[in-house]
Amino acid sequence: MVIRVLMLIYRRPDLTPEQFRKHYEEIHMPLTRKVAGNTFPLSHIRRYIPRSTTIQQSPTDNDQYPAIVAGGEPEAVHVDCVTELIFRDKKHLESYFEMPHAPGAAAQLEEEAKNFAAKYPTVIVEDWRETRPRAKL
Repeated sequence: MVIRVLMLIYRRPDLTPEQFRKHYEEIHMPLTRKVAGNTFPLSHIRRYIPRSTTIQQSPTDNDQYPAIVAGGEPEAVHVDCVTELIFRDKKHLESYFEMPHAPGAAAQLEEEAKNFAAKYPTVIVEDWRETRPRAKL
């Protein structure tokens, strides 16, 4: 059974959204691929939250670049990227999460993540539903 992992990644407040994205894509992802080797997920999708490129004067650093929303309040959106990792099965997932505990690997990835992410809560999603449009008869 396919296992999905969701990571809610919050940008370091001293980085612009573009600096955050560039670091994640060009530095962190190549390092993750290298360290993970054959335990790398089947899919590693990164969905960046669109943000205003104009700096806003705000009481909190997180609101300097407000989210561009279709509804609701931009200041309610604090996460900068929703990352979805897909694994073949539980064994594949376990081997990936054991990988960072190999000597030196965990420290290397943890230290590197501090260069762009303030925090990144991670959730394993084993039970999920997908809605698809009805086929035309």
